[in-house]
Amino acid sequence: MNRRGLIATTGSLALAGHAAAQPAWPDRAVTIVVPFGAGTAPDLMARLAAPRLSARWGQPVVVQNVVGAAGVVGVERVARAAPDGHTLVLPGDAAIVVRISMTPRPPYDPQRDLAPIMLVGRTTNVLVVASQTPYRSLADIVAAARAQPGTITFGHAGTGTSQHIGGEMLAQMAGVRLTGVAYNDLGAMAIDVQSGRVTMSLMGSVNALPRVRDGSLRALGVSTPARFAALPEVPSIAEQGLPGFDASAWFGLYAPAGTPAAIVARINRDMRAALEQPEARSRFDTLGVDLVAGTPEELARTIATEIPRMRAVLRAAGVEGA
Repeated sequence: MNRRGLIATTGSLALAGHAAAQPAWPDRAVTIVVPFGAGTAPDLMARLAAPRLSARWGQPVVVQNVVGAAGVVGVERVARAAPDGHTLVLPGDAAIVVRISMTPRPPYDPQRDLAPIMLVGRTTNVLVVASQTPYRSLADIVAAARAQPGTITFGHAGTGTSQHIGGEMLAQMAGVRLTGVAYNDLGAMAIDVQSGRVTMSLMGSVNALPRVRDGSLRALGVSTPARFAALPEVPSIAEQGLPGFDASAWFGLYAPAGTPAAIVARINRDMRAALEQPEARSRFDTLGVDLVAGTPEELARTIATEIPRMRAVLRAAGVEGA
């Protein structure tokens, strides 16, 4: 064999060896863990994406609901999974940037134990009360809280969630005392608000909008600084005397730390393509979800910025460990 042939053969063997060392991904089903129940914003995000991802990857994409501790239980499961891209998690901000500053600390460090893939989207929280209550504005709620401190209750999806943080921020900024009531089941929370058992909730738009539209709940304000496109007639909480109020929720997609960068990049690219299809965008708009579909680096920066901001809110609320 001449020298040129030897070089070509050697190069082919090297490429073959490299290919053997880089197995095709995915080579089996991919699981997206959603740390909340069915019908919640991250659940709907995952279920919208799953069939489109499955078509691209040629493998089943399974959505698994793992509920508990405002998302901590599901995130822990994925943080301990094999870093091979076959197990992902789509939690809200609480399990990533809030609970890390609370006691007890989560059994993971989000900046060390997770690989950010994408900030998927944001949702507005809507301040809602039962339609039969006399409350018709934020001012009515604040007046009642001042007249009877501690008797005004707000339902939320768990300590550290945007709904909980929003309730605490509202109390701090309005100078009143509110009593939070935590729920694992957001359907049960909605029923309790509708019945008046719980005074109000800063309910995620995915759950609030259908109930506001059918008249079972009344919207008094939205948690974003500007008005919410899906409820343009409802003023923001900020414009009702609490300037600077902002308590939206955001949801990101993560893999276990150590997942190869090439796999992270592919998941990001394919997730973006899946969610940016017109029918998916239309569904997001109907649900009141602001699609972000950012880069891994953008999600990492969001985490780094939000941890200290949320720690300050928790400290002001007197939350243990903050």
